[in-house]
Amino acid sequence: MEPEKRRVTLADVRGAVEQLGGDPSATNAARVREILGRGGFSTIQRHLEALRDAQKGPVEESPQEAPEAPGELVQGLWAAAWSEASRRQAEALSGALARIDALEAARAVAGADLAAMTERMDTLEAERDAALARAAAAEQAAAEERQAIAGERAALEALLARLEAMMPTDED
Repeated sequence: MEPEKRRVTLADVRGAVEQLGGDPSATNAARVREILGRGGFSTIQRHLEALRDAQKGPVEESPQEAPEAPGELVQGLWAAAWSEASRRQAEALSGALARIDALEAARAVAGADLAAMTERMDTLEAERDAALARAAAAEQAAAEERQAIAGERAALEALLARLEAMMPTDED
C-alpha cells in the first residue's frame, strides 16, 4: 500500500509536538517528520516556527512617552546622589586639609633652615669684618714699619757717609 500523499498541516505538526512533550522549542523538523512519516522539512519547519511564535504570545506595544517616575524612586536616587556627593566632598576636603598640614610642616622646616642660614651668614659677615679690620691694621702697621725702616736707612746712609768722610783716604 502506498503512503498517503496529503500535505502536512499545522494541526498535524501540533499533534506530533504534543507526542514529543508539547514544547515546539524543544524539538526540530526531523523529529516531527519521524512521527508524521511524511512532509517536507521546510513545511514542517514553517509550522514549528508558527507554533513557537504563538507560544510567545502577543507583542505589546511600548508606550510612546515614558511614564512619570515614581516619587519614591526619584527620592531614592536623589538621596543616593546626595550621599555620594557628600562623600566625595568630604574626601576632597580631607585631602586638602592633609595637603595643608604637609605644607605647613614644610614651611616650618624651611623657616627653621632660613633662620639657621641667616644666623650663619651674620656670623660669617662678622668674621669677615674682623678679618678685614685685622688686614687693614696689618697693612697700616706694615706701612708704618716700612716708613720707620726707610727713616732708619736714611739715617744709616747718612752715618755711613759721615764715617766715610772721616776715614782717611789713601791719598792722604
